[in-house]
Amino acid sequence: MKKHLFLLLPLLVLMGACSKNFLTRLPQGELTESTVFVNYADFKTYAWGLYDYFNGYGIGTQLYPDATTSQEFYADDLSQTTAGKQSPYAFQTKIIPASGSTTTSLQTSSWDFSYIRRINIMLDAIDGSQLSQSDKDHWRSVGYFFRALRYYDLLAAYGEVPWIEHALSTGSTSILFGPRSSRDTVAQHILSDLQFADTHLTTAGDGTNTINLYCVEALLSRFGLFEGTYRRYHGLANAETYLNVCLTYSQPLLSAFPTLISSYDNVYNSQDLTGQPGIILFKQYAANLTDQELPRYIGSTAWSADVTKDAVDSYLCTDGLPVSTSLLYQGDTSMYTQFRNRDRRLYFTVLPPYKVHVGSPNNINTFTYTGNPIDSEFIVLMNSLPGNTNKTLPMLQWSPTMQTGAVINRSPHFANFNGGQPQAPSQLGFFFWKWYNRAPLDNNNLATNDCPLFRIEEVMLNYAEASWELGQFSQSIADQTINVLRPRANVASMNVAQIDANFDLNRDPAVDPVLWEIRRERRVELMGDGFRFNDLKRWAKGSYLNKQELGVYVNNSDFGNALNIYGGGSSGYVYFFGAPIGWLDKYYLEPVPTQELALDSLLTQSLNW
Repeated sequence: MKKHLFLLLPLLVLMGACSKNFLTRLPQGELTESTVFVNYADFKTYAWGLYDYFNGYGIGTQLYPDATTSQEFYADDLSQTTAGKQSPYAFQTKIIPASGSTTTSLQTSSWDFSYIRRINIMLDAIDGSQLSQSDKDHWRSVGYFFRALRYYDLLAAYGEVPWIEHALSTGSTSILFGPRSSRDTVAQHILSDLQFADTHLTTAGDGTNTINLYCVEALLSRFGLFEGTYRRYHGLANAETYLNVCLTYSQPLLSAFPTLISSYDNVYNSQDLTGQPGIILFKQYAANLTDQELPRYIGSTAWSADVTKDAVDSYLCTDGLPVSTSLLYQGDTSMYTQFRNRDRRLYFTVLPPYKVHVGSPNNINTFTYTGNPIDSEFIVLMNSLPGNTNKTLPMLQWSPTMQTGAVINRSPHFANFNGGQPQAPSQLGFFFWKWYNRAPLDNNNLATNDCPLFRIEEVMLNYAEASWELGQFSQSIADQTINVLRPRANVASMNVAQIDANFDLNRDPAVDPVLWEIRRERRVELMGDGFRFNDLKRWAKGSYLNKQELGVYVNNSDFGNALNIYGGGSSGYVYFFGAPIGWLDKYYLEPVPTQELALDSLLTQSLNW
């Protein structure tokens, strides 16, 4: 090798004397920005990779027991009932990480700007391409959408982060080793990027299920509500500016998507969401190609996701009243009485109660009734719901067909009292089964139900909440939003005039009664979808994590005295984790990793960390 090197050096000197440009020429076929980004198809091909930011139902989602940022488990609705997996915020075990990325995949709340660089590479190449001006505007809009999406997650996590406008080189030291940009700067950039995209993207985008005008407006709706309410409840300026952004960009979506998928369960468990009512963007899964394992996982021994009693109590009764004041509510000393006359979204989210006999733990899809009518009450109800094919009872453990697995003999089905059936274990009794379905798996034993990313139901809830915050909420707005969601849940419509201080005796007294009901509707409609932790942060309600996580009420003798009973005794609410230590206000912002602070002396740590 040394010999060849010596021969090459004089040759290069000679060639350099003949041509000043030789050393700047790249070999033919070398991939560079000038050769990769030439025509429309080039940009389209590159942009496909940007869609990977949407994790969907894969590892890294907001709810996945093995994900390091399963934010739903950080909040008060769901509990990852595995030893050592309690919320690090409720139990004050949250620490400053060493580095920005804790897994091989990009996490929404990680201090990681690699995705921003990917986007900026494309954006920087637009002006030098052969695109027409309208096509340049289009791809700039697509890039702006994805950059705003990533910065929205960074803003929600850290508040202040460096705003990076272009792809950086090693010479970009003032930015590489610069300070955090102010929250105002980052928020304004997000807004400006999305507003540009809103006026330069077509409704059709680049075809079915691609970034289009509606996706931009949906993100503006989401971002406007988050930033506006965060500013209001944390004492920051310009809250109304962003709340008005939410209203402005939600309104055209309400007109464009006037109807919903008829079944709440089909929002999450349809094999194809293409063209379905209310679906703005979704992650599409295909057999043996892009597939996911949640339905199999839920019916296995590995699932560890329970809903808390506090979350179950938040579902209304069918008369539109909360459990604290509804005459239809029959109490919670039995899971059967607790689930009667309730919002049907509860049944599609938490495995309802039932009991059957199976000949042996491994009998395949065979069972007999107990003879006690109460044990089959919800079997009859669930199996009679129009269009319900995924959530019929009794539940089956996973199998390649998802239709012939062993019958789970009862619900609640406790891990410590399972009758020899370790599948679908629960610690609190409120088993989270929202993504369980009976569609056959593919050759990889994986599922292909599509995942909604933006849907009109969220926009309706954004619009309702922003309207209240701006003093504009009325019965008319309730009818355009919340009362569109209620019919498929079999819940009476919201009557704003009837909501007063005594409407819900369990209301947080610091929250206005009408706003409490708007937030309730958001909580149950989006249960498990990845919003709750950020909702608590923007409302400055981290204190909601200070409650003991409880489960169903049981007579312990009915379960072999194998359960932990809150407060001791032979009957009461089950629990898994002990009492939390309590939320700290510094948790409203995530800490900057120590490695980043060591590399950049101008970076500052988040407040009180």
